[in-house]
Amino acid sequence: MALLLGKKTKVLMAMRKEAKHRGLSWKAYLESTNAEELIALCQQIDPTIDPAELIEGLPSEPPVDVTKWGLPPRHALRTDLISPVPVITTAVTAARAGDWRPAAHLLNRSYGDWAMRAAAVHALAETVADDRTWVESWRAAGTGDDRHIAAVDAQGLLWLAWKLRGDNNHENTSAQQSEAFLQVLPQAEGAAWKATELAPDDPTPWTTLITLAMGLEFDNAKFAAIWRELLVRDPLHRSGHEFAGQYWSGYGEGRMLSFAFQAAAASPSLAFLVVQAAAEGEDENENVWKMAEVHRALDAMLHWLGTPQGGGGVDASADRRWAVYGLVSAGRGAEALPLFQQLGIDASGTPWHYWGDAAIANFDRFRRRACAATLA
Repeated sequence: MALLLGKKTKVLMAMRKEAKHRGLSWKAYLESTNAEELIALCQQIDPTIDPAELIEGLPSEPPVDVTKWGLPPRHALRTDLISPVPVITTAVTAARAGDWRPAAHLLNRSYGDWAMRAAAVHALAETVADDRTWVESWRAAGTGDDRHIAAVDAQGLLWLAWKLRGDNNHENTSAQQSEAFLQVLPQAEGAAWKATELAPDDPTPWTTLITLAMGLEFDNAKFAAIWRELLVRDPLHRSGHEFAGQYWSGYGEGRMLSFAFQAAAASPSLAFLVVQAAAEGEDENENVWKMAEVHRALDAMLHWLGTPQGGGGVDASADRRWAVYGLVSAGRGAEALPLFQQLGIDASGTPWHYWGDAAIANFDRFRRRACAATLA
């Protein structure tokens, strides 16, 4: 069993002390000690630790029954929830059935509420990537909603490009997938520029362009010009900042963190970016969850989620997901428990979907760690 990057030094020290007591090398100790004994030692030293993070090959623990903390059982967890916002779920469900009218009503009504519009366009665009029938029927109806259709169409082409590419890393992406991806991305860019013309005050298509920046390898100057246009329209645009952070992640952990710190200083609504950046860099920097700036961002997120605007906003569930990931990772699992209780069965979205088919397993693992932390 190979030793992973250590986060729990005191547990490793206890294991090394036990190995020395037995007169064994570290490698011999790991090879000769059964999993149950290693897990027991982990739990004795720190009941919140997940042995699977410490020693490769151990099962994921801690073994707690989350239902005793009011959390739903693992078999009830879902990763396919459309949206925590009912009106968006209604519009997406109708669109999938071929009815464009709820989407049109939602986008007309929410114009100017850029957070709601961003969330609605994002969700509706996923359906366009699967089936364009409903949006073409909307276009053919001649309702005068061209600016809304254009925003959804541009984001839909972006979704389609990533769908064609697949979720594998570069090494496991076929030449055919890469070619399809690179063919559709310029179409998405063209559609986004058209959308900016149809709705000059709307930040949504500028967010689509920000999202395209990594795939199309925009240089810093082009990215900066688009970024300025977004900020003019909405200085605290959540989706725009989130995907800008992804662009800067291509320049290293430090650049992404720097961007996140600056954004979080502007508003607690953007504090999640710090947690996102820490998660991006945790494999390279094992001390990232100890950083004072990261803990301040977690404090800001908890305060924000405790306000009516933060806890009741369209992005509240997304903030809770990032907050529980950060709190557990930073050794503050007990503070994550109320947020897990609010999330309930919802294991969708980031960061959990990064694990693909193992999303529910990892969501549940973090829940168990949060519950165990209350016993420490």
